Amino acid sequence: MQVNLNRLKRYILALVLIFTGAAVFCQNGDFSEGEKLFRQNRPKDAVPYLKSAVESGSAPKAYNYLALCYFQLGEYNLALDVCNAGLKTPGTDKKVLAYNAGNICFAKKDYAEAEKWYSLAVSADGFYSEPVLNRANARLNLGKLAESKADYEKYIELAPDDVQRPEIEKLLVLLSEEIVVREEERVAQEKRLLEEQQRIKEEEERLAEAARIIAEQEAAEKERIAREESEKRRKLLEEVAASLQKVESENMSAGAEGTIDYDYETELE
Repeated sequence: MQVNLNRLKRYILALVLIFTGAAVFCQNGDFSEGEKLFRQNRPKDAVPYLKSAVESGSAPKAYNYLALCYFQLGEYNLALDVCNAGLKTPGTDKKVLAYNAGNICFAKKDYAEAEKWYSLAVSADGFYSEPVLNRANARLNLGKLAESKADYEKYIELAPDDVQRPEIEKLLVLLSEEIVVREEERVAQEKRLLEEQQRIKEEEERLAEAARIIAEQEAAEKERIAREESEKRRKLLEEVAASLQKVESENMSAGAEGTIDYDYETELE
């Protein structure tokens, strides 16, 4: 009985190993098939296999291939979703996922977002030249000429034998000239703004001075009118007082006027 039990255990273990091996083989087979179809330029056919490999977690590289398949199919949002998911998954190539995400955003003409993804790839590996070049292109489209120029120069240092070097060097010359022109325009613009601000300040001061003078004139006029009114009232009071004084003087007696005449006899007499 003991022998039979041990045989049963070994048999079960063998089945588990067989099924596990088959599952792993199947998962790896999904990735291999998806990779093969991708390399045959059949992204649509590759997607189901690569999705299966991603879901199983058996092949971290599947994230890169699946994102590229979606990218080739024009499914940019799905491609970005795969890149984001891959960045959160252990064992994936983070710098390549970030680089691919930058390319997807560049294709969408979202250059600001592309710049961020390329910068993430560069920060992961300072010698990774491709995102440096593409970040230079993104910054050029954003009008960040100085930053773009610095990236092109860095790219030449990292990849001095690149066949595009002559074209990049021509572009660097044009960028240098444009940077100088823009700096001159910036300085001239600042000068114009300062001059305009100075003119506005002087005009405000002139208007303020004119307003002050007008206010002083109005105050002086009000004061003059008030004095004249006060003088009129004073004269009127003096005239009224003089008139009253004249009437009173006319009603006064020198002493003899208005007395009773006693030249008739009284009863006492």
